[in-house]
Amino acid sequence: MTQKHVLLVGGPGSELDKLDRLGVRFSMMQIPERVAARQYTSAAHYAVLDYRDLDEVLAVARAWHCVDPFDAVASFTEYGLYPASRVARELGIAGDNLTAVELTRDKVRTRELLDRHGLSPVRHRLCAGLEDARAFLRELGGGPVVLKPRDGGLSEGVYLAASEEELTERWEWSRRATDGPLLVEEFLTGPEFSVESVSVGGRHEIAAITEKVTTELPRFVETGHQVPARLDEASRTAVEELVRRFLTLIEQRDGPVHTELRLTAAGPRLIEAQTRVGGDQIWELCELVSGVDLMAETFSALLGLPRPPRTPVAGAAAIRFFSYENVRILGVDGLDEARTAPGVLRLRCTLEPGQELGALTSSTARQGYVLCTGADTAGAMAAAERAHDLVKVVTQPL
Repeated sequence: MTQKHVLLVGGPGSELDKLDRLGVRFSMMQIPERVAARQYTSAAHYAVLDYRDLDEVLAVARAWHCVDPFDAVASFTEYGLYPASRVARELGIAGDNLTAVELTRDKVRTRELLDRHGLSPVRHRLCAGLEDARAFLRELGGGPVVLKPRDGGLSEGVYLAASEEELTERWEWSRRATDGPLLVEEFLTGPEFSVESVSVGGRHEIAAITEKVTTELPRFVETGHQVPARLDEASRTAVEELVRRFLTLIEQRDGPVHTELRLTAAGPRLIEAQTRVGGDQIWELCELVSGVDLMAETFSALLGLPRPPRTPVAGAAAIRFFSYENVRILGVDGLDEARTAPGVLRLRCTLEPGQELGALTSSTARQGYVLCTGADTAGAMAAAERAHDLVKVVTQPL
């Protein structure tokens, strides 16, 4: 039997282990900063390019498909979702999820869709200029509001403003991440969660609900996660029901969706969603606890292969990131002790003496993580925080 062949558009490379286990060949388009030896030595075809350039992506995909046809195309990275769906549609192969991608990549379209169906109401306005945002702030009675680019990611350009004075300052901060209008939303209070789901043929399954730990306001950069979320049964049911209704509205077909929400006093309210696995190793936390391998199950669905077995390995898992900012690193100690601490599955740390770290403005500015498992959520959290604290970092303010 001829091996199945899939085209990957971008990604961190964690997809390759999944494809190896499934016995699937791959070709890959990758941006320069994510090129890795294993990718180009294992790929049937490999191209280094900016996959946001749709014309180039389509031209390369057509050329490869003519000589070595693809069975499917997939992407699990933010800016690869749209070109991957366009390639699938152009070549007539599995992987076309274009409607769901377009409805989630544009946060304004997400809000408009929810409004039309009376689902998860959140007051919002697309503001072309600061005066528009000020007028909206006044309509809300003075805030607070959240500013964000309409098509951004990685928490870039997302800030809270609780007054007109803060709005003026943080409008400029957000505009550093985009040259377009900003989406301004009422600030939702309550704990934040994300929901990892996987769909096959339009049927949706909730794989995990993740608790989040973030920086202090006015920023929303994530500094930790834990699975499973500690929710009462009524809250869990409400969250799952909201997400399933949302997945149906966006016409999600095959693959994962990472949905972010807050549990407010009025019930769960959707923040945003992306048709990919959750970053920050959330996909791995999900796999460890639920046994659901979101990427492998997506490949299997697209290629018509049997679903991989689900084998949970831990009752709970947690991750904590190294998130230093505005300091010079003078020393780093305790890494070996932290790596061998109870519950530690993996520790990665890029901190080195002499580094000068600026503001933590997005998730890409963090300096590694410690990933732990435990019998329950509290145990996994304690293990992650203990191992994180064993890494002694000496700093000097900049």
